[in-house]
Amino acid sequence: MQNLFEAANEHPLFRKFKISDVLFTEYKCLAEAPIFDIWSAHNYFVYVVTGKKQWNTRQAEYMVYKGELIFVKKGANIIHKFFDEGFCALLIFMPDDYIRDVLKPHPAAFTHVKEETTDSVLPVSLDNTLHAYFQSLSAYFFRTEALSPTLLEIKFRELLLNLTSSEFHSGLGAYFKSLFYNTRTSIPSIMEANFTYNLSLEEFATLCNRSLSVFKADFKEIYDCSPGRWLTQKRLEYARTLLVNTDKMVTELAFECGFENASHFTRVFKEKYGVTPLQSRKVY
Repeated sequence: MQNLFEAANEHPLFRKFKISDVLFTEYKCLAEAPIFDIWSAHNYFVYVVTGKKQWNTRQAEYMVYKGELIFVKKGANIIHKFFDEGFCALLIFMPDDYIRDVLKPHPAAFTHVKEETTDSVLPVSLDNTLHAYFQSLSAYFFRTEALSPTLLEIKFRELLLNLTSSEFHSGLGAYFKSLFYNTRTSIPSIMEANFTYNLSLEEFATLCNRSLSVFKADFKEIYDCSPGRWLTQKRLEYARTLLVNTDKMVTELAFECGFENASHFTRVFKEKYGVTPLQSRKVY
């Protein structure tokens, strides 16, 4: 599984700059496969400059076109790439702590924000102000003079405060509010949102802002079992749901449920339920 933050940060051909804990980069998709999975330990904005791309979550599909903006929570997603036009986007990676630090002096910004459950991908409606904002940000890549860190810091803070204070971005405001009032990442929220992706335990621990040993100990206290055992059980339960409610092939099911491959999926499924996935489907 590709680490999107590392790919964007380390590629020598992508123009980028980093201020505080924020990475702002131009990103061009170099993946050859039409479908692939990615993850990031940082939340990030995606503003599409050219082309289109589709982010898939367990709940929905989000197609993003030129001139559109989405916010993606830290975690994993399945991506669909289209080859009819090259894809280029501006990505802004922001860790949880940075978002908290920016919003900490402005608790009044949440007075109108109601709690709500949101997906891991949040489309952001762009008004004239936000369109102009991203046009001005993209211009920084082409300036010959040295960039002012103070000015860029102000620009990033402007974006967060603009979105939080607007009633038109209630889902984003609700997510920022949850980060504001919960200073430690919730293990259940990360696990429930990402169990269908083939992340390693080390990557799950990173998403939960814990070392691997602390993550395992905290997980055991919450669920009274190991992360590996819990993940296998959740993925098998989800696979049974897909077997009953869809006609997807076993190879596709294995990928969508987070198993390493179809052979591994079939083996653990039979160990658990006594029949193969195809035999299980015939029963229903």
